[in-house]
Amino acid sequence: MIIVVTGGIAAGKTHWIRQQIAQSKQPSLYFSPQTETFPIDHLTLESEFPQLSCVSREEEDLLSSLSMENTIYMEVPWHLDTQSLESFLKPLNCHRVAITSPDEEIPEGQVPVDEIVISPVKTTIKGDQWLKKREIQIYRAVLTGEIIDFSSLTTFWTELTQGAYGEVLRVKSIFDIIDGQCIYGEFMDEWPEKDFQSLNFPLNVDGRPNRFSGIEIVGRNLDKPIIADTLSDCCLSDEALFYYQQQFQESLEPEMELI
Repeated sequence: MIIVVTGGIAAGKTHWIRQQIAQSKQPSLYFSPQTETFPIDHLTLESEFPQLSCVSREEEDLLSSLSMENTIYMEVPWHLDTQSLESFLKPLNCHRVAITSPDEEIPEGQVPVDEIVISPVKTTIKGDQWLKKREIQIYRAVLTGEIIDFSSLTTFWTELTQGAYGEVLRVKSIFDIIDGQCIYGEFMDEWPEKDFQSLNFPLNVDGRPNRFSGIEIVGRNLDKPIIADTLSDCCLSDEALFYYQQQFQESLEPEMELI
């Protein structure tokens, strides 16, 4: 079975998929078109469900056969036109789910849906207003291989979410920090503030990681050059990284008892 999940900015698409995977007794696969190089949602799901596999771009033609033994959740990014995907989706005989807020209407002309789910997540009116005026900007930075100084990150995060670099509607991010953890951070305008969450991935305490990390910022009037410079200042040099990792590794070594 293939379940196609659509919805606006921060509608709760990944949250709904997470609930379905937790309840499902059948093996699950995840697929999100045009996000293979920036797989934040996939990695947060994989952290919670290590057995979850992602359908790669090379396997798109195999979706129908893969769905014979798996439930495939296809999360359509909010910025993709669902109508442009219609020629791809129609032959797959999908079950289409639209995640929406109580006061939101499915726009006329949108592809038909089989199920409408009222999102438990409070969304903002501001995002819809910006979209209608074509004022939405997306800033993405891939940080794979970078180790972030957590103290500098928290300062940057506070400045970012309080509007120092432009009006911010939505932030999703994955960072590798100096103690070896891989952490997830998110922000949504009008949501309660959330702490960074440690993801269930192995600690990286030796050299630079090769797993994905990065940040996606959705807003308007974003000062992208300043954001890039400030992010760069949060990244540790090779010398600083070697020093801190050496200290951390020494702290893990058992103490020798003198006889």
